Amino acid sequence: MAIWKLEPTDISSRDWEASTYRGEIIVRAESETKARQIAAIAFGIATKKNLGEDIAFNPWNQSSLVSAVTIQDSNYKNDGKEEIVGPPNALQYVDV
Repeated sequence: MAIWKLEPTDISSRDWEASTYRGEIIVRAESETKARQIAAIAFGIATKKNLGEDIAFNPWNQSSLVSAVTIQDSNYKNDGKEEIVGPPNALQYVDV
């Protein structure tokens, strides 16, 4: 499996209201799409829509708000289940 680094590129977007975490994460996943889905599920929260406002959409699925690249880092094993593997401070925000 690949190791993906997902990194926010624009945290000024209102869509970040739909996430409990706004930092870089490392995800073990088969594909970029799957890595984004894992992050979206882990950090996604419902947001309130006020009259006249756009709905906030989960930013982790949006390439305009989060970059995704594969990395080769010996700190993270390619073997194992698809999951967020780091950094440790991100894991405290995962809603399990």
